[in-house]
Amino acid sequence: MKYTIIALAVCLFCVNALVVPYPSENSSPELVDLTDGDVAVEDFSFLNATYKAIKIALRSLKGFNCILKWVVGIQDSAKLFNSNVLLCGVTASKDVTNLINANAQIISTCNDIINLKSNVCVLADDEQAKITNSCFVKTLRKVWSLKKQVDKAISLAKKIPQTGPNAAVCVTDAVNTLTTYYTAFPQNMVSCSQLTS
Repeated sequence: MKYTIIALAVCLFCVNALVVPYPSENSSPELVDLTDGDVAVEDFSFLNATYKAIKIALRSLKGFNCILKWVVGIQDSAKLFNSNVLLCGVTASKDVTNLINANAQIISTCNDIINLKSNVCVLADDEQAKITNSCFVKTLRKVWSLKKQVDKAISLAKKIPQTGPNAAVCVTDAVNTLTTYYTAFPQNMVSCSQLTS
């Protein structure tokens, strides 16, 4: 009797160990591991409202287009800052140069997101169009990366002196304009997440 119970327990354990979950129509191998690339695990915390808003926005065509609109705005703002600093005609300090380099990365990421729409996320503009899993994951990764780059640029902008001998009025105005647009990024993602259907 003891051996029978032990044999049944071993068989039950072996059968449970070999069970493979049935994939649903919404699952994708790309969704299994969102931590590939340069995305850190702690960035996906339970309380991060911006991440949740981006995920919600990417589930609808209106939200996806809204995110793209703000990505283009971020890109234009970064380009405008870089050109405004060059037009100031002053020698850029180390802090300003770091912000210009951060903006170059932001511009590159924005280009990647815009190219995703035309290459990976080819969508019809009718009401039946749906965001594919591949498009969702790749766009989510890139937009989250952009959010982190924008946060870094904001912190770099705070290091630029606002007064004193190293502060040019022209550069200060360009930094203020840039940070105003960059700080609105999380709230804009929340606004995009409210566009459903």
